[in-house]
Amino acid sequence: MSVRRFLALLALVMVWSAAMLVAGWSLRGLSQPAARPAFATPIPTPYPTSSAPLLLDEAWSKVRESFVGEVPTDTLRNYGAIRGAMGTLKDPYSIFIEPRSRSLERDQQSGAFGGIGATLAVNADGVIALTPIRGTPAERAGVQAGDLLLSVDGVPVPRNPDLNEVLLRIRGEVGVPVTLLLARGPEQLTFTITRAVIEIPSVDWRVITGTRESKAGLIVINSFTARTSREVRQAIGELRAAGASAWILDLRNNGGGLLGVSIEVASEFIPEGVILFERRNSGSDVSFRATGGGLVPTEPVMVLVNGNSASASEIVAGALQDHGRARLIGTKTYGKGSAQYVYDLSDGSSVHVTFAKWLTPNGRSIDGVGLMPDVEVKPDSGIDPITTAYGLLFPAGTP
Repeated sequence: MSVRRFLALLALVMVWSAAMLVAGWSLRGLSQPAARPAFATPIPTPYPTSSAPLLLDEAWSKVRESFVGEVPTDTLRNYGAIRGAMGTLKDPYSIFIEPRSRSLERDQQSGAFGGIGATLAVNADGVIALTPIRGTPAERAGVQAGDLLLSVDGVPVPRNPDLNEVLLRIRGEVGVPVTLLLARGPEQLTFTITRAVIEIPSVDWRVITGTRESKAGLIVINSFTARTSREVRQAIGELRAAGASAWILDLRNNGGGLLGVSIEVASEFIPEGVILFERRNSGSDVSFRATGGGLVPTEPVMVLVNGNSASASEIVAGALQDHGRARLIGTKTYGKGSAQYVYDLSDGSSVHVTFAKWLTPNGRSIDGVGLMPDVEVKPDSGIDPITTAYGLLFPAGTP
């Protein structure tokens, strides 16, 4: 082989080797995965809205696996989840109510329930003291004011009990007896009392006669229940028959109640016109007008209010004030001017959902603002609001 041919062959081998070396590195670069950066961890895909219950179950399964204490039942878990979800609305009146509390709420709104007819209050020692209501099974059985409740149907009542729970144990089906163990001083007494229909009066009334002969009819509305309109009409009739020619409507410490009932009550003093406006989430206003009747269409009226006058009380007070039918006496009202739908759920619980705000006939907002009195009388002033109202109804020189 000549030197020239040898050198040419050597050069060809070197070129081929170099080509294969480059090709090898290139193929290796394609076949081996690139190193993943340390921060490139997978990002979880968010759950869609429809998977929220699955997410709750997933979270709760971890609680069951790991929690060192007693895990609440699924029912309590669900109640907590609903209550927490309602809390995200950031509205104090959109709430979840458990079955027991909802049952008591229905009783309050209806104005009647099956029971024995006694009020319950926890005393300073954490023991429930009873006060029988006149004419009820509790009074007829011999229960006395101040008797202390020790047990209900053989189940002891602990100190500082949940009052609602005890109420529900005493209340029940009409005609079914309940057995109470009571303490009266050193003595223990057992009473078996048959439950009857107990009606909760929502209105009290009486004639007010001051230093003059003129008479005012005082109507105290404690709450707006299904029976309130009927009781107000009864009060007006009896007070007028007793000689009342002017009126004092006492709404102090009245936390409200049923919207329709408040419109009916206001209509007894405002024979026609708008009682309130309701502003929906669409921004539109719906008006509610007087329902007719008007037993007191022109006679002078004074309305007593305070910081605990709320909701339906403010509807009535605001309507009478805007129509010029009454002056408000007392202190600024609470300022609860919203309406709630109440949705009863399958297990007896409920959700209350705010769907509108209330405005007075003149378009004043109540919610978070309240109503200002025309005549301020502070609780610590030593001045009696009823006496003040009477003096304004019958000024000096009035017979």
